[in-house]
Amino acid sequence: MNTWKTRTVAAAAIMAGLGLGITAIATAAPTSTPTVAVTATAVDAAAAKQLAFMREEERLAHDVYTEIYKLYPDATAFSRIANAEQRHHDAMGVLLTRYGLADPSASKSVGTYAEPALTELYAKLMTQAKISVTEAYKVGVAIEETDIADLKTSLAGNAPTDVKAVYTNLQAGSDNHLATFTALRDGKAVAMGNGAGMQNGRGQAAGTSTTPTRGMGYGRTGTGVGTGIGAGVGTGIGSADCPLR
Repeated sequence: MNTWKTRTVAAAAIMAGLGLGITAIATAAPTSTPTVAVTATAVDAAAAKQLAFMREEERLAHDVYTEIYKLYPDATAFSRIANAEQRHHDAMGVLLTRYGLADPSASKSVGTYAEPALTELYAKLMTQAKISVTEAYKVGVAIEETDIADLKTSLAGNAPTDVKAVYTNLQAGSDNHLATFTALRDGKAVAMGNGAGMQNGRGQAAGTSTTPTRGMGYGRTGTGVGTGIGAGVGTGIGSADCPLR
């Protein structure tokens, strides 16, 4: 399923031929119960490609929303959600470090990505967003729909349990972002929280140590839902309130 190719932003011409999405870069393994322990130091090739791609995709979302907010300062949803996307991007960075994988975002400027098709996509999305704020909301809808589809593909792969826990939380965040952008696109009012959703989940280090490590948690503020994910550290194994485990 080439999600960036099949999901248009406003018109098929904008997205035609890009053929992005995780499945265009890595073939996911069949759904199975993860057998890799949290303390594992390696993932298979498909999972590694998925991690790298999701790191880039979360950064693209952050970059686009940040730049759109500069165009439309009154459209505060973009600022709030951009902050959440930064935390999503950071969470993927924690996993890349944990499994000894290279960071494709290293030394890359806004709108420039290791995957050339994402760089091209960024330019096309920004061109559409500049048309009007309504078109900008459509861009948000397209990004979140594609992100959700790619996260589902990642969850179907043979990734370690801690990686799948992060993907699950990212999907929950994208579900909320999609609901917000869809409502705004349709001219409906939305109740916004602060978008932070960041708490210090408490984990426990592997082995016999009882030293707590910082994990990731959910947060809710006001009537909006914050789905941001904090930064887990090292090889900490989270308890029930720490999704990065």
